[in-house]
Amino acid sequence: MAEATSSTDLIPIKSQTKTIRNCFREFLYEVPNFQRPYSWTQEQLGDFWDDVILAKGDFFFGSTVTWVSEKRDLFSDTYSIIDGQQRLTTCTILLSVVRDTLRELANKYDDVDDFDAEAALNQAANTQKYLMVEDDDGKSYPVLRRPESMFYQKIQQPSAIPSGEKWNGSALRIGEARSFFEQRILASIKELTPSEQVEHLKAIRSNALKARVIQVELASEEDGFLVFETLNTRGADLRLSDLVKNLLIRGGATRTEDRNAIADRWDRVVNRVQKERLNADVVDRFIWQSWNSRREAVKEPELFKSISRMLGADPVAHISYLEELERDAETYEWLEVEDVQVQPKNNGARNAFTIPDFVDSVRALAIFKVSVANSTILAVARKFRETNLIKQAQVTEVLRLLESFHFQYTALTSGGSTGGTRGRYNRFAVRLENAKSPNDVASEIKDLKEKLRASLPDQARALKEFRSLFYAPSLQLTLKQKLRSRKIFIAYVLMSFAKRENLLPAGQNLTTWSIEHIKPQSKAPSKYGDPVYSIGNLTLLTERLNSALGDSPLSVKAADLKRGSAYFDPDLASWEASGNDAPSDAQIEARSLSLATDALTRVWSL
Repeated sequence: MAEATSSTDLIPIKSQTKTIRNCFREFLYEVPNFQRPYSWTQEQLGDFWDDVILAKGDFFFGSTVTWVSEKRDLFSDTYSIIDGQQRLTTCTILLSVVRDTLRELANKYDDVDDFDAEAALNQAANTQKYLMVEDDDGKSYPVLRRPESMFYQKIQQPSAIPSGEKWNGSALRIGEARSFFEQRILASIKELTPSEQVEHLKAIRSNALKARVIQVELASEEDGFLVFETLNTRGADLRLSDLVKNLLIRGGATRTEDRNAIADRWDRVVNRVQKERLNADVVDRFIWQSWNSRREAVKEPELFKSISRMLGADPVAHISYLEELERDAETYEWLEVEDVQVQPKNNGARNAFTIPDFVDSVRALAIFKVSVANSTILAVARKFRETNLIKQAQVTEVLRLLESFHFQYTALTSGGSTGGTRGRYNRFAVRLENAKSPNDVASEIKDLKEKLRASLPDQARALKEFRSLFYAPSLQLTLKQKLRSRKIFIAYVLMSFAKRENLLPAGQNLTTWSIEHIKPQSKAPSKYGDPVYSIGNLTLLTERLNSALGDSPLSVKAADLKRGSAYFDPDLASWEASGNDAPSDAQIEARSLSLATDALTRVWSL
């Protein structure tokens, strides 16, 4: 095949056109430590299926940018991939599904007279040769080496002993891609005979292998780092986290072993932040919010330039910034998590997540879907962990301010996140970071409190919105209605009254409680606005007691409600005294008003 060579004064470049079959037969590949994780979504996988697999002829797949990272005599060299790893990874995932489907057909139709099961197994073995290869000594090599252990175990060598390692975000997306191709392939062969199914699988494999790429080869790893950053300025789809990872590895060390150590530490940060969140931008948001919790805020598109300027050419500064991200990741992993729980105390270490009230407020903000305050939470948790300038009571106070404000502003009146709200939290975080004395800390908290008070929504509107809260789990609701009536949100609301009365300690697990309709749901029509579903007809019980009470009339279950509910308020006491079997609509409406008034004047007041 024709080969073209081009060069510049800085970076020598060689390029050649290859099919995917050529690539997987002639070369070995690896994803280097500064590369981003696998990130293709359903949309991109769909485009791949339509453009490559269903194509009538050869498909041009773009370019791959590589350098030779390991040379071997009498066997394939290993090429590290700077650009194009998403495409090569996707081809590998697809081929693994073709291989496994061929094996399944051989087993399933082994007893069918006109089906050649051995031929299907041979085709599976032929497909496997594009995933794993052996040298003359019988040593096996993955054609594409990726950092995720599951890629080897699930995609390339399913007979491998599982590592038991929990899948990170990249591994989860690889698993999703494999599920996508499994569904597409099974749907495409569903109506075919067994022999036709084998032929169709061979055609799918052929289309993937016929796709063409231009393989660009660089001379060194350093050239790879430079090209990786340059691709971003040329419009390539690189995320902030991709660029920061590249920057830290390249600028933090020169020895391969040290660069690998930085890459491993970065991956631990990503895994901690991402956990099971599949949003592709979660790590980018973490980097941005961590920065804004310490320094003057910048817009996210400008952040990489600011980080680069700050670190300069100093390797120590690069490692220091990595350590900064590591510390903030310990807090960030628990933000926006609705089931976050109190952590045990550890040898006197100052950890905000050992404070039940702090954790309750973090959980509340997660339930409200509030992330705009993350910079403030990061700053508060960090100040408490790293200094003695902020007291535990002040940590709780700041988080309670955030919780109370966003209960009224976000959860009740649906006030959206604005630049002004974000800016307020970023400025507070930076001032708290720079506070040098307990008086400075107290002054900043006081200022935040005043600003939040001044930004509260109209109280008449908040009162009205609270009274409209309801819980109707058996009804068909719109998405907007569901958000306002989720079990965890209504349980949180009811639990907050009990906490305010000091009837229950902070740190309760909301999932262990159940919502009781005092007037049974069976007496309500199928309209969510009926008083039966209203907040005024709800109380919080233990799961066991709720199951035992069933649809019993109030006169029968009143004593149990009094004993087992989280908060037996004065309205419930008056209902008990009346001896009626169920509260009237007027009584439910009156209790809704009482709870709403108490909510805004005491429970969520600032």
